[in-house]
Amino acid sequence: MKEIKDILDPENIKSFVPGNYRWFDVLYVSGQSTPISFKNNRLHSINQSQSSGIGVRINRDGKTGFSYTNNLQHVKETFIRAYEISRYCEEEGFDLPGDTKVLFEPFNPEIDNFDPLMEIEQAREFIASMEKDFNDISIDIGINAAKGFVHLVNSNGLSLSYRDSYYSASISTTLILDKGVRLDLWDSKSELRPVRWDELRLKLTDKIKRAITIEKISSGLYPVIFPPQAFGSLLGIVLSGLNGVAIWKGISPFCGKIGEKLFANRLTVYDDPFIEGSPFQIPFDAEGLSVSRKKLINEGVVERFITDLKYGERLGVGSTGNASRGYSSIPSPSFNGIVVEPGDEPFESLIKGIKRGIIAEQFIGLGQSNTLLGDFSANLDLAYLVEDGEIKGRVKDCMISGNIIDLLKGEFYLSSDRERKGSSLLTYAMFPAINIVA
Repeated sequence: MKEIKDILDPENIKSFVPGNYRWFDVLYVSGQSTPISFKNNRLHSINQSQSSGIGVRINRDGKTGFSYTNNLQHVKETFIRAYEISRYCEEEGFDLPGDTKVLFEPFNPEIDNFDPLMEIEQAREFIASMEKDFNDISIDIGINAAKGFVHLVNSNGLSLSYRDSYYSASISTTLILDKGVRLDLWDSKSELRPVRWDELRLKLTDKIKRAITIEKISSGLYPVIFPPQAFGSLLGIVLSGLNGVAIWKGISPFCGKIGEKLFANRLTVYDDPFIEGSPFQIPFDAEGLSVSRKKLINEGVVERFITDLKYGERLGVGSTGNASRGYSSIPSPSFNGIVVEPGDEPFESLIKGIKRGIIAEQFIGLGQSNTLLGDFSANLDLAYLVEDGEIKGRVKDCMISGNIIDLLKGEFYLSSDRERKGSSLLTYAMFPAINIVA
């Protein structure tokens, strides 16, 4: 670590720049991880990996060049490449920040307690329990623990760094039911530290038991409940239009409509880099700007879109602190974390209110429609029939279609309970009438 601190010393870095410049920044990222995988119920691999690299941007005569290296002995050459490349690049007139402070680290020291042998034992217990309940089930498991370090330096005197930690467990199961019906299920969780994931077994067991009974449904309009992961996929279609790149290119349905009420009152969505427990939290963005919790949609009103310095300048609004990048890429706008304001009723109450409808758990092919305008059409990989407020069984060979922007303008209900999926904190969502093709 001492070597990289010497390399990233601001005065030392300035000696690497081969000529005059407006500004430069240097991003150093390092990490180590221990992935463990099980394939078809058996231990498949255990690995350890380390990686690091430095990315350099130099703005020369208003044009920004970029280069990167994995070899810390070649940092000076990387500066020279970025400097020479800049003459062929686009003009960028923005300036870099100089006074950002680091208020926290997305790091839990318990990540150092990660024990591969204990994780393997946990996975084997999971597999044995599932095999006891379901004969011939095939299970794949991926477990990973990682630690990282990020250091950003720029020519305005900024020097920021933080550590991060990451633990994840992902599980996919395949079960062949009666008459050769194949059932594929998956779930995952991610944390700042190693945890037990018994609840994943309970959730997957519950899903399988519900899916064993096959029910039929005819084509038509039905009430549909989307669990958090499924709702997040649909909401992502909407939020893609609030990326500054889409606004600048003129392909967003929200161009010229910021400040307008485009959705129902009950929809409030935040961009939040501080979601509790999330390993995707960040203390500053990839260009060194402070991050903040901000409303994207407030009671149906589209309040803002996200930008980095480049697109903030192009759109005349400045950066919202949403630049994202690795050391080997240039920045681009990205959401720091999505939070949906909860509704009034728990998920179970939403089910009780359905006479005959669908719970849509898993999609296949969601992005095949004109998603720029909010259209979606997908096969229902896993969906359940609800009758008189009770889940009766699985429906298969069905498609779902609609326009999520139009659906969010009308009547819908959000649950009071939420689940964190990746970098998002999401509700269940119930829509009274969506087209189902059987």
